[in-house]
Amino acid sequence: MWSLRKLILVMVSLLGVIGTTVMIWLGLGKHHTEPDVGKRLVDDPIYMAKRNMIEPLQRLRGSRPFTPQEMDLIRKFARDSNEFIRCRALAALSDVRDPQQRQEAIKIALERLKDPKWVVRNFALRVLAKQSAKECVSQILPLLNDPRPETREEAKKTIQQLGYKVSE
Repeated sequence: MWSLRKLILVMVSLLGVIGTTVMIWLGLGKHHTEPDVGKRLVDDPIYMAKRNMIEPLQRLRGSRPFTPQEMDLIRKFARDSNEFIRCRALAALSDVRDPQQRQEAIKIALERLKDPKWVVRNFALRVLAKQSAKECVSQILPLLNDPRPETREEAKKTIQQLGYKVSE
């Protein structure tokens, strides 16, 4: 009877090892979303067209104010259905120096603090930090309790960059 128990234990252990080996060999349990997302985006002509329109505005980095047409495009892209286009629009707003465009950048960033995608919320926080938007701290504070740890950390960092202490 004791040898039957040992045999069953060995068989179960062996099946576990074989099962784990097969899962590793097949790549089960891996997250394939990141590389697949990038490939799908590059293959998407609509995404690529939008990216090609917003990229030059990102590269300006505050070297000159945006034209009214460029601001219209940024406003539209900040509300785009694609989260990566929304991020690019926010990145373009990070370095604005014109006072009116700064106010608009802050307004758009505040709207995006409620975005369903955490990465967009993080880009919005970076805009507020780069624009030294101390007047927005009360809207940033709720993100210290965001469901995503990345956003909680970015909110903490933003508040600190704005000159406030955040207790642990």
